[in-house]
Amino acid sequence: MSFIDNLQCPITKSNVTQINRSDFEKYNIPSEIQGLGEISNGLTDESESYFYPVFNDIIILHEYYALYIGTDKDVRAKLNFDKKRVFDYYNEVSYKIKDSLKIYEDSPKWVDFREVSSAYIKTCFGRAANHLPPSGKYLLDIASGPIGLPEYLALSDGFDYRICADISVNALIQAKTNLDRAGKKGIFICGDITNIPIKDYVCDAVLCQHTLYHIPKNEQKTAVNEMSRVTANNGKVVIIYSWFYHSWFMNLSLNIIQLYRIVRHFAGKLYVKTFKSKPRLYFYPHSPGWFKKSFSFSKNIEFYCWRSTNKYFLDIFIHKKLFGKKILEKLMNIEKKHSRFMSTFGDYPAIVITKTKT
Repeated sequence: MSFIDNLQCPITKSNVTQINRSDFEKYNIPSEIQGLGEISNGLTDESESYFYPVFNDIIILHEYYALYIGTDKDVRAKLNFDKKRVFDYYNEVSYKIKDSLKIYEDSPKWVDFREVSSAYIKTCFGRAANHLPPSGKYLLDIASGPIGLPEYLALSDGFDYRICADISVNALIQAKTNLDRAGKKGIFICGDITNIPIKDYVCDAVLCQHTLYHIPKNEQKTAVNEMSRVTANNGKVVIIYSWFYHSWFMNLSLNIIQLYRIVRHFAGKLYVKTFKSKPRLYFYPHSPGWFKKSFSFSKNIEFYCWRSTNKYFLDIFIHKKLFGKKILEKLMNIEKKHSRFMSTFGDYPAIVITKTKT
């Protein structure tokens, strides 16, 4: 586990040290942890206050999972309401098999898997590669999920290692299975996007797909700054985002349906805070202007089109008998030729940050 030299404790920000199972008793590791056969070793911070287990090659470096083994006060704060609902959602979501890979069970709610849209969707899935370096040692895939699509697996081509980081241990287990089957090298870390347990300048590139808008709105800036922090000089951060009601293309084309989605969105926020229910995803889309004025490196942020449409648009307007494939071919050409315009006019941009030397 030579990569641990690049890790830091998410609570104390200090270096971490590996301890073997045979030494657990010396560090007052609880007996119930010692009895779990899957845990072969663990990590502690320099003050030996927090213990992080490692099992099945997955490094648990999320402060929520840390075991306090110190003698002073445990300084951790509790997860806030919105953050906990995302945490609970992804730890309870189920998986299913598609094309021999494991994907989220709810994927069809957000992705159009119909044959008529297949070429368009697969092209969009691979577009992040246009903005990543062609090669490097470490690609950090923050909030990686299970990496259950061939196009997503291919995004780490050219990199020696794909660092898969996610709040869900279950998702990392699926990601490890999918990467192993694809013959790709992975490093698997359970961690928080707003408190990445990796030292500064370690990663040649950072990829964050469809996650940032699920972070509480006041913490999204922290998450972006964290992604920039761990990126090496001259490296790239690529964030796939959604503008939702900031997208004029979707507002105009979906019209009353988009209005219904917006009303339902805000009603849902009220509902989850009023009534106890099963975990539901948090969602908040900042505007393009927010990205252009919120960061010290805002001048290094560029927008490109990842996909201008959402699933509602495709379900309504794209059909095999109504020249659906031809329409999408035309749309792909427009998105390619006018990528900058469609990145803010459409729904899903690729937000690209170039890390300059500091």
